[in-house]
Amino acid sequence: MNKSKTIAAIDVGTTKVFSLIAEVFTDENQVKTPRIIATSTAPCNGLKKGNVEDIKLTSAAIKQTLQDLESQSGIKTTSAYVGITGSHVSYENKRSPLKDVGNYGVITPDELKASSADCKSEDGRILLHAMPISYTLDGADGIRNPIGMHSDAVSVDTHVITADVEFLNKLTEACKEAGINVDAFVMEPFASALSTLTEQEREKGTIIIDIGGGTTDIIAFKDNRVIYTGVVPVGGFQFTNDIAYTYDSTYESAEKAKMDIGHTELTAIEISENISLNSNEECQTTEVPAREIGRLLRERSIELAQMVQLKLEDLRMDNSESMRVVMTGGGSKLPGISHLFQRHLGRRVRLGEPSVNWLNESEELSDPSQATVLGILIWAHANLQDRPEVNDKNKYTEKNNKFLQKLLNNKTLRLSPWMRPTAQQINNHS
Repeated sequence: MNKSKTIAAIDVGTTKVFSLIAEVFTDENQVKTPRIIATSTAPCNGLKKGNVEDIKLTSAAIKQTLQDLESQSGIKTTSAYVGITGSHVSYENKRSPLKDVGNYGVITPDELKASSADCKSEDGRILLHAMPISYTLDGADGIRNPIGMHSDAVSVDTHVITADVEFLNKLTEACKEAGINVDAFVMEPFASALSTLTEQEREKGTIIIDIGGGTTDIIAFKDNRVIYTGVVPVGGFQFTNDIAYTYDSTYESAEKAKMDIGHTELTAIEISENISLNSNEECQTTEVPAREIGRLLRERSIELAQMVQLKLEDLRMDNSESMRVVMTGGGSKLPGISHLFQRHLGRRVRLGEPSVNWLNESEELSDPSQATVLGILIWAHANLQDRPEVNDKNKYTEKNNKFLQKLLNNKTLRLSPWMRPTAQQINNHS
């Protein structure tokens, strides 16, 4: 007999909150294809550069989307998987010895499952994800899969991601005030990768540049593993703010101008074209040459490309300069920006539109700005069968560290085990 339940995903961004819910049918505990039944977007003014600064404003935006989802579907959402990013997130590669591995002559799968890297949270920080990159056996580096090899001296290189406790508490409080519990926090660039990258791109080597409202997230893959992550505290908000500040216009008017005539290639804008901006002074407008708007956007785009390039200099690996780039997020839709990045980064660039082969009764979900929330939904769907009990402090176990491994081995999704996330329940850090 088929049973159904709903899962919700929320992308809490600097400029907007995007939420959706999907219905999942199960038969004898086997998860079937989800059906997206409602989506909602609301403006958000409670964050700055990805960090919660005003809990009430953030909560109000979340609550607005939840009420909209309930109005569309008739379903009241009480818990959700929530995306997380921001300048408070830090990244580090660590090498840790694995104990009790190779005791039976060869390394076995059970030994690797039972052993884990020492990735403890530091004071004031919470461990979000601990992802194995490669193994070292008897001093030999770069081994992807040590199973079946002979060694009792095994270490693992792990990509460790932590978040500031204070920030998580604020985001958790905003969700609670909106009336929902947090099932787990999901790193947003990982989510975007789940919905936009192909298995071949993760295998050969690809860098995602996710331009959001307040930050630009970077994540690099090689051999189906995460090898680098980073964040630049610049996003679409700064592009619009440049226009508003320069011409003393309202933010809303500057955003409309950016969307209507914005382009990083000045020759694509008619030299005689003008656009009206609403002034901050009551009932006044300013006529501005469209190319001047384009010049501001071009300068900010070049600056962002240079900041990304500086981040990528930390990507120390052979042939890293040949890795292609996939740009996604709302900021990637600015006309001309992908070509500009291609020139300044010296890499092949394509636009990353999300692709999820699920039933969908809502709007078409193929816009780069929707990549993160769809990726969160994929992550949540993976977690469904191993879902942590968010209201029980004692339920956080190593089991929650392994659930995505099952998803990533699922041939229907064409994914590989490049990520082993830690689901942080709200009661563990509140």
